[in-house]
Amino acid sequence: MSGTSDGLVEEIRRVAKLAMLELNEDEIKHIGTQFKNILDQLQTLSELNTKDINPFSLEDMEPMPWRKDEVVAWNRYSEVLSQAPVSEEGYFKVPRIVEGDHDEK
Repeated sequence: MSGTSDGLVEEIRRVAKLAMLELNEDEIKHIGTQFKNILDQLQTLSELNTKDINPFSLEDMEPMPWRKDEVVAWNRYSEVLSQAPVSEEGYFKVPRIVEGDHDEK
C-alpha cells in the first residue's frame, strides 16, 4: 500500500479486529491514508512558531456567567429504545462478544 507504512496497516488491522470490524484491503488502505493525512497535519502544527503567543491569554477574559443548575425530568426512554434493533425489559439487548468460564452454559 503506497504511502501507508506496514506498521500502520497492521495497527489498523489490530484495532479493526478488537472492534470486531471486517475491513477489506481497500478500506484498510483508505483508513490508512486518512490517518496519515491527520498525522501530517499534526506534524505541520508542531512546526508552527508559537514563541510570541501567550498560552494564558484567555485568563484575561471576563468569566462566563453561570447558568442555573436545574433538574429536568427526561422520560423519553421508550422513544430511545424504539430505535434499538432489539430491546428487552427496558434495556438495549446486544450480542455477547466476550465469553468466559463464568458464562451460563
